[in-house]
Amino acid sequence: MEMSNNRWTQLSVAYVALVGAFLPYVGWSPSLGAISDDLGLSYAQAGGISSVAGLVAGLMILVGGVLASRWGSKNVIVVGLAAGVIAQVVFAMSDGFVMIMIARVFAGLAVGFLWVATYTMAVDWFRGSQQTGRAVGVMMSGDGVGAVLSLVVFSAILAAFGWRMGLGVQAVCLGAVLIIVLFVSKNAPSARDDLDQLDGASADRLEVRRAESSVRSVFNRNVLLATLFWIGGVGLFSTIASWMPAVLVENAGFSESIAGLVTSMFSIAGMAAAFGGPILAERLGSKKRVVFLGGIVTTIAVAAMTLCIATDNYLLVALCMPLLGLGVYAGEPLILAEAVESVRDEHSGVVNGVVLGVPWIVSGFAYPYILGLVKDATGSFTGGFVGVTVSTIVLCAVSPLFIKEADSALVDKSIG
Repeated sequence: MEMSNNRWTQLSVAYVALVGAFLPYVGWSPSLGAISDDLGLSYAQAGGISSVAGLVAGLMILVGGVLASRWGSKNVIVVGLAAGVIAQVVFAMSDGFVMIMIARVFAGLAVGFLWVATYTMAVDWFRGSQQTGRAVGVMMSGDGVGAVLSLVVFSAILAAFGWRMGLGVQAVCLGAVLIIVLFVSKNAPSARDDLDQLDGASADRLEVRRAESSVRSVFNRNVLLATLFWIGGVGLFSTIASWMPAVLVENAGFSESIAGLVTSMFSIAGMAAAFGGPILAERLGSKKRVVFLGGIVTTIAVAAMTLCIATDNYLLVALCMPLLGLGVYAGEPLILAEAVESVRDEHSGVVNGVVLGVPWIVSGFAYPYILGLVKDATGSFTGGFVGVTVSTIVLCAVSPLFIKEADSALVDKSIG
């Protein structure tokens, strides 16, 4: 019972840290228009505010996955939170585009380390309980809480006190989370504890074999498919989180608070799917079916959203937000769990790093930036969202068809 209680305590701390990651990632976006006006940014530069953080986050997720496996998830979470504090302070003091980019590099480091280390912490504590999917689902529900916190609660603070003061308050909040992690968080017991008992030569040989096996695990079919699905999901999330508030304020005349609330419905609705998806998969006896269903719902919703943007029907755009969240969040935790469960236990950090990191490098950077370029070139967001729709069909609706179910995936795991 004590182990079970400790497991849930550590999941709770990881959850709070993950929610905190949303402040450096999108805590500024409700005031993107005011920031652009104050500093004279173009649409492409405004898109770059999110894109550079997405690129760095992707790289840091890859690095953080390895560091979490070697040094422990707690240390990586601590570094991530410290970087988040620095990011928000520097952003609040920025007097031009260059200084903002420096802040966003720190933000990317924070987001990357926090994303991968918190998920790895959750997986490590729950792996032996046969509840990995549920633990990942709980963590993914943090997106909804993080979205409400950063896009709704803090949008009111940004609007009331200005974006510079608002970012300063966010830095203080991240500092408080850092203190909680330092005093409460603990790493899960791992196979590395056994490795420390071996003599030097035996430990070195085992480390070499593990390194070779970790490379093979990256090319496991389910790991590759999970990465593709997450590229589509992260692309949608980064596009909506960074641009949708500005689209609704500029084109529909929404207030910053209402635009933030509408945008956050993507992740709020996703909370229900993140909790319910694993339960549905257990009842059906198949993660693959639920992932595929999530991909279909996502594709239909993004196509409808694009059509509504093209026809200036922003009420229906708002209604598409929760449908998008339901589709994406139903599939992402399950396909990540399928990937992690398809490889050896000690490779979970590396697999988490790849599945979460590559999408941030690819779509976390490309989607927001390209959308800004299209807006600059055409004066409309429609063309950019058409491209998002096409990519979503391939990445989220087609890729799940090739998932290996758990029984056959275990064969690969035993070989790898």
